[in-house]
Amino acid sequence: MTNKSAESSFFIHTKDNKKIFIYCWDDVISPKGVIQIVHGMAEHAGRYEEFAKFLNSHGFIVYAGDHRGHGKTDELNLGYIGRDGFNKVVEDQHVLLSSIKSKYSNLPIIFFAHSFGSFIGQEYIIRYGNELSGIILSGSAMRKGIDVDAGIVISYFQKNIFGERKESKLLDFLSFYNYNKKIKNSASKFSWLTTDELEIKNYENDPLCGNTATCGFYYYFLRGLKNLYRTNRLKEIPKDLPILIISGDDDPVGNYGKWVRKLYNLYKNLQLENVNIKLYPGKRHELTNETDKKEIFLNLLNWAEKNCL
Repeated sequence: MTNKSAESSFFIHTKDNKKIFIYCWDDVISPKGVIQIVHGMAEHAGRYEEFAKFLNSHGFIVYAGDHRGHGKTDELNLGYIGRDGFNKVVEDQHVLLSSIKSKYSNLPIIFFAHSFGSFIGQEYIIRYGNELSGIILSGSAMRKGIDVDAGIVISYFQKNIFGERKESKLLDFLSFYNYNKKIKNSASKFSWLTTDELEIKNYENDPLCGNTATCGFYYYFLRGLKNLYRTNRLKEIPKDLPILIISGDDDPVGNYGKWVRKLYNLYKNLQLENVNIKLYPGKRHELTNETDKKEIFLNLLNWAEKNCL
């Protein structure tokens, strides 16, 4: 099957009739699988075009949607994901996956879930893991403890005082102010994202990136994290689901590998049968935008072909 266009876009309607903007890269002859990209916080799915075209060239169709409060889904409401937004984003991904399955019922579907999207992915495999052939958790971690609890309390009071749509500069500061601490002479507040200075400039110059999240975003996101690691829920993850956890070992989101290993050990202790971890030395948060990203692309491709097809 050959497609006329390397990229198309459209909207899908979710369970609560929200319109979500979707990218599709499907310039593939004889596709062997589908990758569904779940992007991160304060960015959008269009940033994954180079990765998507690489996957196209190796037989994978790629879909990616802009979350609520992100990208072309909510250009005028960046950072606001709505009431119960974390759970709704999870369900939005299921609506997209169901749409993909209706078109490509015979193809395996693999998640590539990054950063905020990786926590959506962690929740997704509890609810719908049996519908996936594998998942890659990028820039992820196990996030639980006093910082999450404190964030819930702060965001609860902020959203009740200022409203859910009010930007939370306090939580933005508390979340990100330390992220550049290991980078000498960092030229940008976003230097922690990648060692590639050009990609940082691209991020800074993108009007759909780098926004401050709202009080409601933080509240519903942190509530989602609080619910993620309950033992009775984790048992729902399919034992044979292939899981790859990747991170830069200079990524502050994963506490420089410490919280990434905690997530890996959590899944191993659940006796999941196919869990792997890869920490990239000297790399930061956005591995698909790193200086030697082509090598990383190949690693991800090889894992998907070996474990998920």
